[in-house]
Amino acid sequence: MQVKQRARSKLEKLRRKDAILVAAETLLRHSGHEAMTMQNVAEESGLGKGTLYLYFSCRELLVLEVYGRLFDQWIDRLASKVPTLTGVEQFCRDFYMFYTDDRLYLQLSGFVTPLMEPQIDPESYIKFKRAMASRIKKLAGIAYCRLGMSPTLAQKFVWGLLTIASGATQMTILPRFTNENLPEDVTAFIRSTDFETVFLNAAVPLYAGMTQADR
Repeated sequence: MQVKQRARSKLEKLRRKDAILVAAETLLRHSGHEAMTMQNVAEESGLGKGTLYLYFSCRELLVLEVYGRLFDQWIDRLASKVPTLTGVEQFCRDFYMFYTDDRLYLQLSGFVTPLMEPQIDPESYIKFKRAMASRIKKLAGIAYCRLGMSPTLAQKFVWGLLTIASGATQMTILPRFTNENLPEDVTAFIRSTDFETVFLNAAVPLYAGMTQADR
């Protein structure tokens, strides 16, 4: 493998950072986060390991950056919907659809915050939290446009949706057996605990409760 020469201009450095993130995402999709190492990211991106550390000080920071990019992408897909007033149930269904349409993002959302954030340096932590705050504001802006909520209530609502989505990820039961081998009552229970059902059963009443309290 030929190692790439050192990037010198700002544009070259941005392109190299992007190439590293693409390589890390590829490895996460193919091998999972436990198998992804700084060494194989360096190899995938055609860089020396030392060069990789110039851009990312640790593996945890690299995973968080990939997670942030995937977070941005699903918000952009949600925002691409026609920005007109809509019912809360449709908004929640759209939220669910775009939140869950990338398996890697869904996997990372279940553990990156509690497991990865404590491992990064203070400067990177502050940067990551500010980026997350910006993402929440963007989501709140979408809710504001679609549901006619006040900006403050919209921000509280999307925080609630994200909290519910995170919990739904943990509660979703994946059966080890095919439905044909399970009793009807067990199959019905499993269906009631799938991600979409859990999310919508909690998200729609959340909106009703918040808007009622805001009157």
